[in-house]
Amino acid sequence: MNSLELVYICFSAFSAVFVLLAFLAFFMRTISWIFPDKPDDEDEAVYAAIASVYHAHLPGTKITKIEEVK
Repeated sequence: MNSLELVYICFSAFSAVFVLLAFLAFFMRTISWIFPDKPDDEDEAVYAAIASVYHAHLPGTKITKIEEVK
């Protein structure tokens, strides 16, 4: 195998991976467009999980405000 064939094989492998990743990105974008995120349903589950952990470790506590620190 000469070096020109090796370059061709590397280039074709790179191109194939690039095309595959582009297709997967398009597919994921389409799925996220068809099924949009519903943050209201998730927030209630997160609040319930946080409250249950606090009640398990510190009985009698009351959760008044939950903030995300960035």
